[in-house]
Parts: sequence; structure tokens; C-alpha cells
Amino acid sequence: MKKPVVLPEALAILNQGDHAEKDPIQSSLTEKGAIVTRRISDIEAKPVNWLWNRRIARGKVTIVAGNPGLGKSQVTASIAAIVTAGGRWPVDRSVCAPGDVVFLSAEDDPADTLRPRLEAAGAKLGRIHILESVISGYTGTGDRETRSFSLEQDLSALSTKLDELGTVAVVFIDPMTAYLGRVDSHRNAEVRALLAPLSEMAARHDVAIIGVSHLNKSAGTEAMMRVTGSLAFVAAARAAYLVAKDPDDPARRFFLPMKNNIGPDSTGLAFRIEGATVESSAGPLETSLVVWESEPVTLTADEAMQTSAAEPSSALSEAEEWLQDVLINPTSASEIYKRATNAGISKKTLRRASESLKIRKDKSCFQGGWVWSLPAKMPKESQDAQQKGMGTFDDLGHLRQSGEEETVVEL
Repeated sequence: MKKPVVLPEALAILNQGDHAEKDPIQSSLTEKGAIVTRRISDIEAKPVNWLWNRRIARGKVTIVAGNPGLGKSQVTASIAAIVTAGGRWPVDRSVCAPGDVVFLSAEDDPADTLRPRLEAAGAKLGRIHILESVISGYTGTGDRETRSFSLEQDLSALSTKLDELGTVAVVFIDPMTAYLGRVDSHRNAEVRALLAPLSEMAARHDVAIIGVSHLNKSAGTEAMMRVTGSLAFVAAARAAYLVAKDPDDPARRFFLPMKNNIGPDSTGLAFRIEGATVESSAGPLETSLVVWESEPVTLTADEAMQTSAAEPSSALSEAEEWLQDVLINPTSASEIYKRATNAGISKKTLRRASESLKIRKDKSCFQGGWVWSLPAKMPKESQDAQQKGMGTFDDLGHLRQSGEEETVVEL
């Protein structure tokens, strides 16, 4: 009879007895891939830490979505002002604990757009931090090399910065699609893999992550299905809100809950965007700010989408609203085309919108680029420019492409 074969590992255990110490290397190899569990009785229950009572929570991801030109970015400026100044939230008038905010803004220029809006809204500017870039290395001469921030690569660096600042209550990402890196925004698995560590970072630092998104061109009326990209964006968020236009009042906007997994989602809010002027070293600057109504609204996000779907609309009318919102201040043609691309507006539609609105196009200097601005008689706010009886694209018919426009494009 053959003697049984005893493996060296087993023989060592037999020789050393039950009190033998485990080899740490061997232990790590056997534990790799093991399931980790925790008894729920060992987890201490705690309340939700609300930033905006029962609407936006700290430590969670929230989505704000809507069509271009309706005021999503102005809403983020309003929220930032309330947080940094320790102000009162609309409707319930509860007081917000003051804190810092971080902006990742790919579409709004910090100097001529973001700062004036924040200042007009009453924000404490010293509490607001703009994430400009990520250091990628240094040249042979010692000059710093930088690149754009990526949620895929740079969450660890953002986490370090949050530790360094210490008092951050909110991080705004506007829009989220501008910071995805190589992630395909339409693939559920890739988006979930990106948002899981983002949610974990929000919880670890107890900060509210507010991501801004656009709506897709789908004909559906279910609000959550209209958010650009994968449904995983809304699924991963604990709350999501729709910014929509009041069909009965073009100057009025809605801020409506699409979902709220940790609070009630029965009421929304209404607001208007009004013009404002702030002082600067260059003189008075024209900007805009959100003015919230004092009463909640009971219209649902899905009902707002149904109303919108029933209205005659076109890509042109959306581009017109977006362009009027962007041109609060004169802006270079190259910057407008770049931002229009990010907003999902085609060059052809943008050209037609500029002609329909009779946008001024002037040379900044002899060798400078073209600068676009609203015509002198047009109100500076998009909602003020909406007139009853204004024709739609079908009413306007074919718009001739101007020869001047071919010289304006700076891409």
C-alpha cells in the first residue's frame, strides 16, 4: 500500500500544532477575493445630514438636469450663495450652515460669467474655489504642465484637496459629461463604475455632489429617461431635479423633483431669472440671478415633460433661448461655438439662431476674432426676449446662410 502524500503546508501545520502562527504572505493569498460582511447590528444608525432640508443631502450625489438656456447654472450659483453666506433656503426659509463650495465649470468663464452671477446672488466669494486644472508634470525648464480634471483619474486628488480645504459643503460639476475622461456616458457599466467611487468620496467627506446635465432629444415624457447619457447617472444619484419652463409663463421656471430616495418628492419650486448689475474694476457688469418664489408647486417632472412634448418646439427655438442666455455679455465666436458643442447644439442650428435673433457680430480689433452680442433693443435676459406670437422655425421658413458667418467661425 502506498503511503499517503502529505503536502509541505499541511506537514508544517501538523508539526507546529494548533498554536502555530500563520504566514502573512500565505494568509494574504488565501484571503484575496474573500467575501467581507458586517452585521447590521454593528452599524450605528444615523440621520441624513441635509444641506437643503429634505431636498439635497450632504454625502450624496444629486443631479440637476434641463434643456439649454433655462437656468441650471444660475440655480447652482443661487445654491452656492446660500451655502457660502449661511443664508435661508427658499420656501421653508430654513437656515443653511455656512460652508465652502468647489466649482468644476466647463462652460462658464469664471471672470465674466461665474463671478458676476455669484456676486449678484450674494455669495461670499472667499468661500468659493474654482477647480482649474490638474498638474500632470513639469517640463525640463521647470514649468508646470497641466491637464483637464477627469472623474475617472483624479478623484484621489480631489479628495486630497477637500481634506486640505476642510470646510467644503458642496462640489458642483457642470456639466458632468465634460469630466468623464474616457468613460462612455451611454454605457451603464462604465458610468456605474465611475459614480460608485464618486458617491463613496461624497460620503467620506460629507459633501454634497451636485452634477449638472442636459436633456436628450428623446420624444418620451418620463423625465428620468430624458437625462443625457446612461440611466445610471440618475440611478446612482440619491436625488435628481428637473429645470423646466412654465408653458403658461415664458419668464417662469420650475425646479421639480424627478426622484428623491431619501426624502419626499411631492413638491417643487418656481423661480425667475432677473437681470442684475455688479461693480468691478472695469466698471458695472451686467449679469443675472435667480429669484425664488415663496410658495411650492405641485406640478410633477413627468407632467412638465408631457406639457413640453405637447408644445410645438424645435432645435432652433432651444438654440435661440440658449444663445440669449449666453450673450448676457458679449462673447467671442470661438467661445460660443465651443460651448454650443458642449450643450449639444449643432453649428448649423447655432448659425440659424444667430440670424433669427439678429445677433451682432463685430471684430474685436484689426487682427482679433469676432465677438457676438445681442442687438441693442433686445432684452439681456432670454425669458424677457420671448414675445407672444413669436414664430417658430416652421413659420420662419428657410433661412439664408450669410457669407459673413463663414468668416466668423474660429475652430
